[in-house]
Amino acid sequence: MIPRFGAFALAFAALGLAVDVCLAEAVPFSCTIINDGFAVRINVSNPARADRSCLVSCRFATPIWGGESQVMCSHMVPAGARDVVMCTKTSGGVQLLKQTHGSADCIRR
Repeated sequence: MIPRFGAFALAFAALGLAVDVCLAEAVPFSCTIINDGFAVRINVSNPARADRSCLVSCRFATPIWGGESQVMCSHMVPAGARDVVMCTKTSGGVQLLKQTHGSADCIRR
């Protein structure tokens, strides 16, 4: 049996965790196909007031390999930086047709 104060503390802690999740900042990013579809440039912005370690993942439709290819980049992004080039990578000789999915996460280190 949890004492009345203990139950209140557990509920308050759970509420605090839920609030942390709701306050997560959106991370603006872009995945741009370049070089006639044989490379990609990934950019990201860090809206936070602190430097963050960012990971951006972009998926693209392709004519081979089951129809999809993924490109990922990660590194530190300065506080308040906008539209930073994370990386430019070749597709390995496979043409990228269009972006099918993308995501970005930045965490404090």
